Amino acid sequence: MTRTVIVRAGIIGVSTAYYLSHSPWNSDHVITIVDPCTPASGASGKGAGFLSCNWTGKETSSLEELSFRLYKDLAERYQGAERWGYRQCRVLSVVSGKARSRSEEVQWSETGSKRIRTTEPSVELSWLKPGAIESQTFLGDPDSFAQW
Repeated sequence: MTRTVIVRAGIIGVSTAYYLSHSPWNSDHVITIVDPCTPASGASGKGAGFLSCNWTGKETSSLEELSFRLYKDLAERYQGAERWGYRQCRVLSVVSGKARSRSEEVQWSETGSKRIRTTEPSVELSWLKPGAIESQTFLGDPDSFAQW
């Protein structure tokens, strides 16, 4: 009998346990996860369920694409939309008031993801008080962003 102990119950630890337990060559395997904290109470729980693709550099882009695809596959397999609110979505970065200068925003946009572009205030945000949005930046579409 094979035994594996996984230390920490964040997304990496839980994912490792999941894929080990579903491996076709894993017929007699005991997997134990140990963590002194609540699962996903560290960095895995702080990202508001934000999932992205095409956001990192070329060194990790293949891992990022695989991860994004695996989340989508798991959501389809386990009714993620109904059970934990998985959804692919558009993402906007919104700056209100005088949070930062326009030159800082443009500089950040030029050095960040190639998908980023500054846009006019969105009809989607028309429920906000007029003048509350200083600027908004389109970060991506449902093919590159999701939330769970």
